[in-house]
Amino acid sequence: MKICIIVPIKHNSERVPGKNFRDFNGKPLFHVILNTLLKSKYINHIYIDTNSPIVMDSVETDFKDTIISIYKRPLELQPGDTPTNVLLENIITKMNLGYDYYLQTHVTNPLLKVETIDECIETFMEKEKEGYDSLFTAKQLQTRLYTNQNNNVSALNHNINELIPTQNLEPLYEENSCLYIFKKDILFERHHRIGNKPYIHVMNDIESSDIDIESDFVLAEQLHKYHGLNNANNVLITGVNGDIGQAIAKEFKKYNWFVIGIDIVENTNTECINQFIQCDISNPEKIKQLMNNLQINKLDCIVNNAAIQICKPMWELDINDWDNTMNCNLRPTYLFTKYGLDLLKKSNNPNIINIGSVHSQATSNNISAYACSKSALIGLTKNMALELAEFNIRVNSISPGAINTKMLRNGLMRGHVGNGNMNEQINALSSKHILGNIGTPQNVSEFVYYIITNNFITGANYIMDGGASIKLSTE
Repeated sequence: MKICIIVPIKHNSERVPGKNFRDFNGKPLFHVILNTLLKSKYINHIYIDTNSPIVMDSVETDFKDTIISIYKRPLELQPGDTPTNVLLENIITKMNLGYDYYLQTHVTNPLLKVETIDECIETFMEKEKEGYDSLFTAKQLQTRLYTNQNNNVSALNHNINELIPTQNLEPLYEENSCLYIFKKDILFERHHRIGNKPYIHVMNDIESSDIDIESDFVLAEQLHKYHGLNNANNVLITGVNGDIGQAIAKEFKKYNWFVIGIDIVENTNTECINQFIQCDISNPEKIKQLMNNLQINKLDCIVNNAAIQICKPMWELDINDWDNTMNCNLRPTYLFTKYGLDLLKKSNNPNIINIGSVHSQATSNNISAYACSKSALIGLTKNMALELAEFNIRVNSISPGAINTKMLRNGLMRGHVGNGNMNEQINALSSKHILGNIGTPQNVSEFVYYIITNNFITGANYIMDGGASIKLSTE
């Protein structure tokens, strides 16, 4: 089975000058669709039909040694009103293309995802067995439509005298020009890419976005950036509002990652986060819904950082204290991996980082549930590393000791170390470290980023406690 896709790109655009090669989130617009098409698991070759020297030169330089070929559009077909069907017949004839299936798309659909392209291919192959001869993508419309001919208004798709909910209207479909699938004989028989019995593949409004006028360009660029579709690396960080979570977000943002921050408390600092999602991760259904609704094409890293610490003697803990700790500190790590696995598989360097605690090695009074959750997290890290290795997903954990965070300061106020004011307690705690100081959130965040850049590390737990745990308590 051989499949190719044809992408017409003209040099001039009347309504948005130079839009096809205009800068779009840091790269020419036409690069966006080409990078998407190159990720398809079914497309064997990409043909660009163009009269643009800018496009030709860029493809030669930026897409060298790929499956992309240029066809120089003849002069007689360069006028802007040349039908796309004529262009398709011409390139197939002149290049003597002999593929089983032909696809066609436009560079002005930058939000089109490779998952949709591959799904359309798979769908058409199945629907072809039922007699369908082509496929095109469309938006579904369920709204009241009217015609107005000679100032005579009439209802198009409903009884104007009967008001019924729009969701009960018979749906109509608007061709969105995102994708067409057809066979050669249908195109040349009908002189049209849509056959006698087409299958309509419905797409959502955002992915259907088409750049036709200037405001479309601006909106598509912002949507593309917001949804992390610009081929940037994507990281999901839980507990992003905490001191360590904020530091990790800033570290990834420094390297131009698309940062998705998760926390139960509404976020007010959006400076280092591209997308914030408020979520109670102790609720499994909320996690599933969150992951299913992510508008990204891959997930390169998950940082499981969220945690709570309930401080009571073990005999005073009730079952809710115990369950709440496990449901926040431990279970979400499993659930984010379970529901994010398909997205992680699509990354070239997928990583999971679990933020543990030195309390998994040596602990204190009154935090038994917390210490237990972190000990279990280290065990889970090792098992995940073993099981996910077949997908090239690396899993590691970092177990910080005393880090200058709000959680630590709250603990000191409860009298874990020393007495007196906070500075005195910080100094007392620092004196117990062989380096003479406690850590910072930045120490943790920088090490998180180091781990994901080293592709020979997996299944490891790193103690980051300034050497506190290597000194005998009797010393």
